[in-house]
Amino acid sequence: MCDNPDTMEYGEFRTPEEVRKIIKTAKLQESELTEITQVLRFPEPAKQNNNLRLMLLDDVLLKEIEAGNELLFKGDQDENVVLCTNNKTYDVKEAETSNSLLLVPELLFAASTGLDETLANNSMEDSDTSFDKSNSSLNKSTESDDGKPPRKLEHKDIINTFFTYYEVKPCKPRLTKLRKLLDPTRYQGQELEYAIDKSKLLNYDAIFDKIQASKRELLEEFEKIQTIEIDGFYRLLEFDYEFRVLSYMLDLIDENSWLLDRISKEVTIDSLKELVPIPILEAMFRFYTTESVLEDGVQYYQYKEDKVCKFLARVLLKSAGKFNLVEFLQAWRYSVPEGMITDESMLSGIALVDKTSTPKVVWGFAESDLPEEINERFKILFQTKPKWSVDQISPYIECYATEKLNVNALLTKYARASTQDGIRVFSAKHMK
Repeated sequence: MCDNPDTMEYGEFRTPEEVRKIIKTAKLQESELTEITQVLRFPEPAKQNNNLRLMLLDDVLLKEIEAGNELLFKGDQDENVVLCTNNKTYDVKEAETSNSLLLVPELLFAASTGLDETLANNSMEDSDTSFDKSNSSLNKSTESDDGKPPRKLEHKDIINTFFTYYEVKPCKPRLTKLRKLLDPTRYQGQELEYAIDKSKLLNYDAIFDKIQASKRELLEEFEKIQTIEIDGFYRLLEFDYEFRVLSYMLDLIDENSWLLDRISKEVTIDSLKELVPIPILEAMFRFYTTESVLEDGVQYYQYKEDKVCKFLARVLLKSAGKFNLVEFLQAWRYSVPEGMITDESMLSGIALVDKTSTPKVVWGFAESDLPEEINERFKILFQTKPKWSVDQISPYIECYATEKLNVNALLTKYARASTQDGIRVFSAKHMK
């Protein structure tokens, strides 16, 4: 082991005699110490590095660094910082240490100061032989301390003292800002491009810099909210324009007498390329279809029935307030391509149904239109409908769920449970 004398101010040097006095004051024997004494001292202020921070890493992050992969800190002035790898996001919090931590470069550890390697040897050597070897390193002379030659001193500078460090924990990517960034430049058709503020158009790098998410998580969100790259900029489609393009695509089913699982991508793109930019056609086809069968070397597709039906339900609900449920279900059924089947369960997350009124009614109530802040969202939910079952409310709050806090836990925290007609329901926690 090496001795640990008190630290010194910058410019000071210990002498071997001073070190020996400290050893005696501490009631230690030099025979119990290695040959080298390391003297810690605070350097000149100019040599101190106040830009350093300590961070506690888990094995995953440590391997990322060891592999030479990029880690990014992300966040604006009004945001809590996150740390991102290529595929995951971590929350960063500052924590206090129980003791101050000194950062000392090139500090020698026991093996480098004369401690025999046999102390760390796990082989089955004879215990007496092992003891003799280690004793020769730690106790090279039986002379008294006064008879020993001067100790070897090495002065080490403390370049920083830490009282806090950063903890990182996996968290969900913070993606709510993405829609706000893209909303001002929604694509409404080539004829309306003149009205778009070109300074607000964003490419991938500009978006990645602003959104607290990893590359993989951001690309997944692009697909989820149906972002399209148009002329190098990422855009959302305006609702009415998306309906126009989807209608063009669905009309081709009747025009070509296609079976629902025999949709041709090539014919769809070729038929509509004069009406719709090809990047938008290709993206819309990807959003709304899935591969069905491969026949004679040709890949065919089918439309995602639930996605098409949901979108067309939103089209009907957009233009009305409360809709007679029976009339709505009939109009909805007639609006989808023949062979597709609508179901009331598809309205989850986009509409509410009231079967207690006369007549029964339905109205649009989309999750994407609700406030982002969770308390405000619950307030709107319970103002709109006093009592919700778990299935009814889940589409509107599941975006806040995490691995440790599921929907039921969220309801326990933000709502009050009761039973109505044998069904567990939730209402506002603080009712007037």
